[in-house]
Amino acid sequence: MKVRFLGTSASPSMPVPFCACEACRTARRAGGKNLRRRSSVLIDDVALVDLGPDIVTASFDQGVSLERVRLCLQTHPHGDHFDPELVISRHPQWGTTPAAPLALMGSRKTLERMDVLCRGRCTYGSIFDPAVQELLSVQLQVVEAFQSHTFGGYRITPYPANHAPEYEALLYSVEAPAEAGGRAVFYGTDTSVVSEAAWHELSLRGVRYDLAILDHTYGIGRQSTDHLAAAEFVRSVEILKDRGILKDGGRVYATHLSHEGIREHDEMEKYASERGYHIAYDGLTITL
Repeated sequence: MKVRFLGTSASPSMPVPFCACEACRTARRAGGKNLRRRSSVLIDDVALVDLGPDIVTASFDQGVSLERVRLCLQTHPHGDHFDPELVISRHPQWGTTPAAPLALMGSRKTLERMDVLCRGRCTYGSIFDPAVQELLSVQLQVVEAFQSHTFGGYRITPYPANHAPEYEALLYSVEAPAEAGGRAVFYGTDTSVVSEAAWHELSLRGVRYDLAILDHTYGIGRQSTDHLAAAEFVRSVEILKDRGILKDGGRVYATHLSHEGIREHDEMEKYASERGYHIAYDGLTITL
C-alpha cells in the first residue's frame, strides 16, 4: 500500500501568499518541505482523498499521473478540498477522454454542495442526474458514518469529523485487500477533537492501522477550535496507541498545517518525533 502526500497545507497554503508573519517569512526563506499545497493524498495511484485545487500542479511537480484514479473520498466541500472544475472538465465539450469512471464518495450533504458548486460553473445539469453522470463519467456514492463499503477490493469506512457539521464532514478508514497485504490507513482531516463516539467505534471494530494521518492545522501554543492544534494532536496520538487502534510500529503523520503556531519544518519534526508522531510534507511517499 502506497500513500503519497500531494499537499499538506490548510486553506491558504503555506506560506500564506500575502502574509509577513515570521512563520511565513521563514517558510519562504527555507523553502523545501516548508512550501505546502492544499491537502490531499493519493493511495496506490487509484484513490484520492479530496479533489482539491492543487492536485494537478502537485502531480506535475511530483511526476505522478492521476490517470489511474478511480475513487475520490471527499471529506467535505470546502474550497481547499474541492475544485468543481476537476469534475466539469470531464465533459466531452472539454475534449476530455476519461480513462475510467470516477466514483465520488461522500456524505449526502457534501455531495449536494458539490452539485451546487458544479452547477454554478456550467450548464450541464445536476451531477445527481444519471445522464449527466454518464457525460462526466462519474458515479456518486452517498455514504454515512460507520457504514463500510467495498470499492475495488478496498474496504472504506467513514467516521464523523468534528468539522463543518452543515456538510456532515467525514474522516476515512481505508483497508487494502488481503492479497495486497491487508494494510490499513486512517485519514483524519479536517477535524477538531475527534468525538468519543468515533474513538469508541474505531476501537470496537478492531482494525489496527499501519498509518494514521491527522489534522494539525494549528501549531505549538495554539488552541484547538475548528481544527486540531499541537496539544490535542499529541493527545490523539496517545489515544490511538492506548486503545490499540494504531498497530505496534504504526506511524502517525500530521497534515493540513497552517501558519498559526507552525514553525520551520525540521523544528516541527523534532517537536513531533519527541511526542510520537511526524510532520508530513508535500511529495512524501510512504510504502506500507
